[in-house]
Amino acid sequence: MFSLVNMHREQITTIKKEMGLTHKDFHAELPNLLNGIPYDLSEDTVKFQVKGKGVEISLGPEGVREIGPSVRLPVTPVTLCFFDFSEEEINAFVRHFNLKFMKGGG
Repeated sequence: MFSLVNMHREQITTIKKEMGLTHKDFHAELPNLLNGIPYDLSEDTVKFQVKGKGVEISLGPEGVREIGPSVRLPVTPVTLCFFDFSEEEINAFVRHFNLKFMKGGG
């Protein structure tokens, strides 16, 4: 006798970005990004759910981009992983993410 097991595999979509911020900048903006959504933060990875679907954001090592002899800007690789999100849901979240981390220029 045997039983059937549902072998459902999650569809994972990964987006990699390079952002002009430090880890401290990211963590400071995180509550504004999530607007009350509970999250788990461990080292450089944050995990949370949007409408019952998982999202994981991982920060790579901080770096510095030098623009000319006197301008140094922070740069951090960021990986966003979406679990079972549709393309439309991913696009909506990425638009929201980009808006929250947009820096004004002048």
